[in-house]
Amino acid sequence: MITEQEIKKLVQEGRRKEAIALLEEQLKVQGPEELVLMQLGELIYAEGQMANALNKFNAVIRLNPENQKARNYVTMINGILGYYCKDLLNP
Repeated sequence: MITEQEIKKLVQEGRRKEAIALLEEQLKVQGPEELVLMQLGELIYAEGQMANALNKFNAVIRLNPENQKARNYVTMINGILGYYCKDLLNP
């Protein structure tokens, strides 16, 4: 099992994709865990993969509906994904 400190170290070293892979492997072995899903969602969000991050944060909310941080991410990502530029639609 990888620790939160090990994940932070990988991220600081610029090895975010490696950290994501390790967390995904941990989920496969141990099943869904709120903290692992949260870390994974934040890293995936930082990579710009909004839809995938949204899935992770929704999984966190299914495990713990009271997780306000995950709810905030869901609201923010939905706002980003729902954004469009009206000027482009009305030339």
